[in-house]
Amino acid sequence: MFRTAFGDLFGLDLRPDPSKEGRTGRNPFQHLSAALDDLVTAGVLPPERRPGAEYLAWSTVHGMALLSIDGPLRGTPPAMLEQLGQRLLDMVERGL
Repeated sequence: MFRTAFGDLFGLDLRPDPSKEGRTGRNPFQHLSAALDDLVTAGVLPPERRPGAEYLAWSTVHGMALLSIDGPLRGTPPAMLEQLGQRLLDMVERGL
C-alpha cells in the first residue's frame, strides 16, 4: 500500500497526472503541506516552525515505512509495527 500511495507517481516539481489526483486535485505531499498550513492558521504550529516541516514529517514517516517493508524491521509482528508507527507519529507531532 505504501508503494502504491507514495511510489514514483509524482515529483515535488511536477504536476501528477490529473486522473490520479482524486477529488481534491492534490497529491499526498500537497495534502501534508496544506495540513501543516492549517495547523499554523489554527495556532497549533508556531509559524516560525512551519518552513520545511513537510519534508521532516514526510521523510520520517517514509523512512519508517521503508524500514518496515525492505529493511531490518521487515518481519516485525504487525502489532509491534502499529505501536512503533503510533509512537513515530507522536514524535513527529511533538517535534513540529
